[in-house]
Amino acid sequence: MRKVDMKTYLDNPETYELRNGNRSDAPDCPYGNKYEWIGYDLEAKEYVRFTKSVFKLLISNTFKA
Repeated sequence: MRKVDMKTYLDNPETYELRNGNRSDAPDCPYGNKYEWIGYDLEAKEYVRFTKSVFKLLISNTFKA
């Protein structure tokens, strides 16, 4: 699975979204478990891994009250 770093994300942030890992089409982690959250590339139509900095940014934006 491709990894997306902060520079790649900031070049085109509307291309990526954070999805719940319990979706039926979401891949399992390498250990056979489900991801809690997983990235998705809307243009390439594939799941991606975000670096920690991108993930933290997306999580903070997702759960703002």
